[in-house]
Amino acid sequence: MQAQASFVRGRALLEARKYHEAREQFAEAVALASDFDEARALLGWSQYFVGESRAATITFKGALSRQPTWEGLYNGLGWSRLRLARFHLAIVAFRQAIERNPDYVDAINGLGSALFALGQYDAALPLLEKALRGTRSLVGTDPPETTSLQHKVAWSLYYVGRYREALAIFIRANLAAPNSHRSLVGMGWCYMQLGQKADARAAFQRALQLGPTDEAAREGFRRAGS
Repeated sequence: MQAQASFVRGRALLEARKYHEAREQFAEAVALASDFDEARALLGWSQYFVGESRAATITFKGALSRQPTWEGLYNGLGWSRLRLARFHLAIVAFRQAIERNPDYVDAINGLGSALFALGQYDAALPLLEKALRGTRSLVGTDPPETTSLQHKVAWSLYYVGRYREALAIFIRANLAAPNSHRSLVGMGWCYMQLGQKADARAAFQRALQLGPTDEAAREGFRRAGS
């Protein structure tokens, strides 16, 4: 009963994004009941969210030794490995999650993100596009992870030479978050590839106003002005 109470408190804290406090509650639940696999799984996610990726990896592996069919554990292991730049191992974990649940949007996002990090843009693009479709809200505001996914999709399109499609996504992302310089940088480079130097210069100039230290914006602004 004590372990269950700690688990309930931890889950509420996790939902409130109070990750450090949640981690303590889940750790207590696992200490009280070593076979409490749901608590161990959420302990792994809490560790991940507070930046303890190595600890999260160990926790997810431990949970998988007891529950090898839980796709969420493979997904958590994948994201933990991805944050540690263990891209090939992350791919293995995400694929195991998707094998168990082919419609697992977060794992599809993870697999696409790992391939993106390796520069395998052709392979990453369809996965990231599928994940983006799965995260968009039919009504109201898109969740925060949508912007990051939009950028990965747009840059993948850029790197495979589909500049107009990339530009359209960067523009949409900029309209959703006009005070973020990242979309403007992407817009600028797309304009450069399309030969629209004046538009590129304007985009880079605005990006530098919002993010003065961005090296890609500085380099783009220099090239657009030549």
